[in-house]
Amino acid sequence: MLRHLYGDVYYWIERHGKSEATYDWNSYAIRIDRADVLALVDPLPLTDTEIRQIEEIGTPTHILLTCSWHLRAGETFRERWGCEIYLNALGLSEAETTIDGTFEGGDRLWAAIQVIHIPHVGWTEETAFLVEQEKGLLIVGDAVCGGRADIGVPEGEIGIFTNQLEAISDREKARNSLMGLTAYPFDAICFAHGTPIRHQAKAALQRFLDTNL
Repeated sequence: MLRHLYGDVYYWIERHGKSEATYDWNSYAIRIDRADVLALVDPLPLTDTEIRQIEEIGTPTHILLTCSWHLRAGETFRERWGCEIYLNALGLSEAETTIDGTFEGGDRLWAAIQVIHIPHVGWTEETAFLVEQEKGLLIVGDAVCGGRADIGVPEGEIGIFTNQLEAISDREKARNSLMGLTAYPFDAICFAHGTPIRHQAKAALQRFLDTNL
């Protein structure tokens, strides 16, 4: 089922993990009316019902990837709707498909989404997207995660995958990179994995940085 986050941002989920400790994988849809854009972020497969719900919002035009391995169902949606797939130019060498367009840290897409490069945080180049609306919304891929019962991250808090932590070669650089996110105006933060934090997300990020890196 497609869920409303707030503003013109929606999301859908898949449940993963064992029955006693499942957690969410997430994807996002961002409608930008003034640019006639409906962008999907890290798109998971959609059920028939979710496809109808998406199409009621609009026809998807673009797919934005937070990292090279979050293509997920992107090729299927490119075939269905003619979406163009965009990736950070720094991740092109690891791309899992043909990339139609690129972005770089500091870019503003459609005067509505700010691109933020997050270096030094793990296995691959990571990008966050700041959706500029009444309350800023930050979408992050694998750099950090939200509430996850399977690894003991409580609801409303931020954590990190164990293997992601192992991939960080310089924790000081990683911490500084993630600390840089706190300079941006957002109240909510969403993740490719784990429960979104809808309010006071910057404080949750600060708690994570103070105790985990």
